[in-house]
Amino acid sequence: MTLALSAILAPILLVSFALFQPSWLLMVQDASGVVYRFITSTDLPPTYRAALRQWTSEPQFTLVFFTIIARVIIALFATSFTIAVRPLMRRD
Repeated sequence: MTLALSAILAPILLVSFALFQPSWLLMVQDASGVVYRFITSTDLPPTYRAALRQWTSEPQFTLVFFTIIARVIIALFATSFTIAVRPLMRRD
C-alpha cells in the first residue's frame, strides 16, 4: 500500500513544486545532477559504466527524491493515524 501511495504522491509533489516552488525544484534538480555525475564518474569498468548511464538519468534521481519525501509523509500520517485509532495497550 505504501508503494502504491508513494508512486501516486511523488509525481503530485513534483508537479506542485513545479507550480508553486520552482526555485526549490531547481535546487532538487541541481542536486540530482550532482548525484548522477558522482555515480556515473566512478572507476567502474566501461561495461558497467555504460550500463549505469543507460539505466539511470537525472530525472529519475529527481523522482526518487520526491518518492522518499512521499514515503516520509505517508509514514508520518500512518503513524499518527494508528496512534489516534488504536488505544495504547496497558501494562500490568
